[in-house]
Amino acid sequence: MADGRPLDDHGRGRQFLVYWATLILRVWFATCRITIVGRDVHERFILGDEKLVGGTWHRGALFLVWFYRRVRPMIMFSRSRDGALIAGYAENLGVRAVRGSSSRGGVNALRTMIRFLRRPGPRKAATVLDGPRGPRFVARPGMLQLARNAGVPFIPLVMSASPAVTLKRTWDHTLIPLPFSRVVVIYGRPLTIGADIRGPQLEATCREVGDLLNRLRREADHRVGYRPPDRSDRGA
Repeated sequence: MADGRPLDDHGRGRQFLVYWATLILRVWFATCRITIVGRDVHERFILGDEKLVGGTWHRGALFLVWFYRRVRPMIMFSRSRDGALIAGYAENLGVRAVRGSSSRGGVNALRTMIRFLRRPGPRKAATVLDGPRGPRFVARPGMLQLARNAGVPFIPLVMSASPAVTLKRTWDHTLIPLPFSRVVVIYGRPLTIGADIRGPQLEATCREVGDLLNRLRREADHRVGYRPPDRSDRGA
């Protein structure tokens, strides 16, 4: 069953694919050698009792969903077919998936995430800032609005890996670490998005966060020796 409706052959096939992909990637990613830069942020906000809203780039989503699975974050995934696949993968890992994006269902998804963050306990929420369809490495303000409205810190974070597979035909150049590869996860400093940050101020803050994420991305790539396939991304 899916959403109360019987699964057709396509739905069962997708469920089977997601099930096996989850098993494979769970073992695959566990072999990686992971370095965390900004460990104080990781220990306080990820492992600790603090609430947070996290934001990253789409290219690292497959690995980061696995990496954060144990804190059971709520993550927004698009309502597209691709979004359904990665949402199923996330749910298999124990992540709380909510469906929506800037183009469809985003308002309702943000409301769900606000209610989630306002409940007692060490709640974490996140999504990619350049989804669901790009442009690659250009931030949208949804998670900043969430952090503002929920009154919790926003934390920028990125990952990179080498050796890795890059899916060059995807808009985000999906990055998948190979078994036993070096992976780095880098955190920026927590940001407070004040209640008065709206309109042009929110747009300017969003650009600043995008610039910060790209600086962190370049640093992460440099640390592991990853070379983006598109030359423009190396200095973006």
